[in-house]
Amino acid sequence: MEKLIISDKSIHCRYLSYVAATLAPMQEAALSISFDSDRISVIVGYDEREREKIRKVVDEKVAEILCIGYKYDELRTYVKTEGLSREDKEILLAAMIAADFRDDTEYVRAHLQGVENHTIDGFYNFRLQALRRKWRGIASCVPAVFTRPKLKEFMGYLLGEGGGKVFLRGKEVYDARCRRLSRSSLIESEISEMSALREIVLSGAEEVECMGNLSAKQELFLRRYYAGHVAFRE
Repeated sequence: MEKLIISDKSIHCRYLSYVAATLAPMQEAALSISFDSDRISVIVGYDEREREKIRKVVDEKVAEILCIGYKYDELRTYVKTEGLSREDKEILLAAMIAADFRDDTEYVRAHLQGVENHTIDGFYNFRLQALRRKWRGIASCVPAVFTRPKLKEFMGYLLGEGGGKVFLRGKEVYDARCRRLSRSSLIESEISEMSALREIVLSGAEEVECMGNLSAKQELFLRRYYAGHVAFRE
């Protein structure tokens, strides 16, 4: 049996949980978790015949960790703007992540080729410096004052570039194949109305279909930023 290790600092435990939650249902993978000082490791055992499949999944999830969780922390540090409420600023950061998500993850996956074991924080610090400079450059372009009309304009651009549909039910978001989406957990581990709104933005979907009743906050968000792209159903 072959073995693959994914590790990060213990303060990033939600990242390792994200990987483990994806791999746990796979019959091809045998998982164990190791705690060592301030680090956590997920050890994945698999048959040699499943090497390509397992590593493809791991590379995809590590890329998502870096291009959502790590990028969020980078943007939150460098985006210094006034004019938005706290929640609107969170929507702005999620939209900035979603806007380049495909290109960013392709870049990261290309650099993961040949990496046998994933030390996520080390890979981020030493192998992704060019990508980090790009993110900081984008952050520096955000105006010192960023108003809600500008955010609506940016969201309109994002919708024009997006595709597909997601479904909102309560605080949960699902894709067109009825799979619950959980990328927002790479930003905040708690499930909340804010995490559901982030999830919609991070999905890059062009349309949202709402199942059941919405909270006032959800309805306001959808009517404000997804007008013409949302269907309300009882």
